[in-house]
Amino acid sequence: MNILLLSAWFDAQYRVMRCAAVAGGGDITIAGQNDARVPALSRYCKRFVPLYFEEDARAGAANIDAIAHRHGIGLVMPSDAPTTRYLSVIAPHLVTPHFPVPHTAAFDRLVSKDRFMELCAELNVPHPRGQMFDDRADVEAALARGDLRLPAMAKPLDDSGGAGVKLVTPENAHTVLAAIDYAPVLIQDFMAGEDWSITVFCRNGAITKQVVYTHPNDVFRFAPQPALENITARIVQTMNLSGVINFDARIAPDGKVWMIECNPRFYFNMDVAMVAGLNFADINDATASVPDCEISIPRASMAGLLRMKWPSANDRKMLLHWLADPLIFALVAVGYHRSGGDRWLERWAVARKTPERV
Repeated sequence: MNILLLSAWFDAQYRVMRCAAVAGGGDITIAGQNDARVPALSRYCKRFVPLYFEEDARAGAANIDAIAHRHGIGLVMPSDAPTTRYLSVIAPHLVTPHFPVPHTAAFDRLVSKDRFMELCAELNVPHPRGQMFDDRADVEAALARGDLRLPAMAKPLDDSGGAGVKLVTPENAHTVLAAIDYAPVLIQDFMAGEDWSITVFCRNGAITKQVVYTHPNDVFRFAPQPALENITARIVQTMNLSGVINFDARIAPDGKVWMIECNPRFYFNMDVAMVAGLNFADINDATASVPDCEISIPRASMAGLLRMKWPSANDRKMLLHWLADPLIFALVAVGYHRSGGDRWLERWAVARKTPERV
């Protein structure tokens, strides 16, 4: 099956593409703009199509259907938050089959940290208390008045991957707050415990597959967490969710689960779950979960070798997964996706994959 992957950038989107290539077994066409061009360098990308994401839902669906017809596309998939929401908007007008996504109203409630905090309060789901501030100056004023509860976590509302998240303590408060360069600012009570994540694939409020994991120091450990799984199932059922949904949580020493945030989209480390045995990009895969196991990404495996720890079979599978696409592996290793790279590379990526205008 040939897949059309909608993309707004290059980072997690590349990992989604790798999983989609395994799931579909056919050509991958990427449609997007700007930084979305970089994955066209990959041997797993057949072509890149520059695409303007139309504000009008019918026009946007017609554009995508035209691309799908031209290239024999069997499934349209999102790869990030913007394209997941976009697909939810145009889905009623699409002729081409599409990957399941949450309906737009549910996506909007889940994707923003402040609105997810409000949702947890409504559903009586444990969530750290939070204070919203207009900007850094507003937070600093609250600190001066003694109105800031510390320790706490400072966070932007919509960024992902831990971007902008800082621990604020009485000792470092002035230094940390001075470095905040986003607005508004969410200040959330700090909860002691261990970070865990759960990712589910669901249809109409029912979960059909899931993985639960923690990943300190880039070592992924997959294991059940019944309390976290039960809370997640309740949220999914209550909101009648469809698609891939990722939740981050903190599990306290006493076992209490605190839900932290939600990412109603494909998530950054989904290729690790694929190597472990569950591909969230494959809607036809009946695998419900993965066995308890550990997988180190290559950076962690290298660190282990320095400590005379030989990579496990799973670690070697992960390394081979990355080395199967050596050019992109090198870009990721040098931090191309974080530095913004060099525009000539993006232009070359487009030129070598026969772009077309839409």
